[in-house]
Amino acid sequence: MELFEAIYTRRSVRSFSQQKINEQDVKKIIDAGRWAPSACNVQGWRFIVIDDPKVKRDLIDLGAASFLEKAPLGIIVLYDNQTDNLEYMDYVQSAAASIENMLLAAHALGIGGCWICHLPRKEEIRSFLSIPSHYDPIAYIALGYPSREPNPKERKAGIQDIMAYNRYSGIKGSHKSGLRLSVKRVMRKVYYLLPFRKYIAKKADERFENKFD
Repeated sequence: MELFEAIYTRRSVRSFSQQKINEQDVKKIIDAGRWAPSACNVQGWRFIVIDDPKVKRDLIDLGAASFLEKAPLGIIVLYDNQTDNLEYMDYVQSAAASIENMLLAAHALGIGGCWICHLPRKEEIRSFLSIPSHYDPIAYIALGYPSREPNPKERKAGIQDIMAYNRYSGIKGSHKSGLRLSVKRVMRKVYYLLPFRKYIAKKADERFENKFD
């Protein structure tokens, strides 16, 4: 698949068949991730492949997005958080570059993927999966063969609306209501502190996740 075709046709997939992904393709996807750029060439990413249904169920009970259970396989992307550049959180940027490479590689192999950040608190994931404290869980990539083709999503703005030269001038911005955003942030924080999260996970999904086809 040609590069720009992969970029323009990739979609987030949330509906999967139960066909298993072979190990060779899993390794190809992860290999694409490790060829991403990283701040100061640290290459501090690490990957945990999740294919045990019980582990997926436990992650959901801890507060992860419920649909990750539908994907035959997932990859938790970790990155070394020992950086002096907390202003720009370069370790998160490095991990994100790796994740995008992996999603494009999966798409080129005919495998659907979804980048998930609706996850349990980082401390809980570390404890549950025995992750050292100097690695941050950055995201979960749900992977599987699509059960149907997802509908294309139009871009919300044209090129002329989102770019400018030398200063922020003529760019159409987007802004969320300060009060609404603050309320959602508080609700998420409270949700993470609830000891009975698994019993309200479905309602939490409706509150915190955008719903797509």
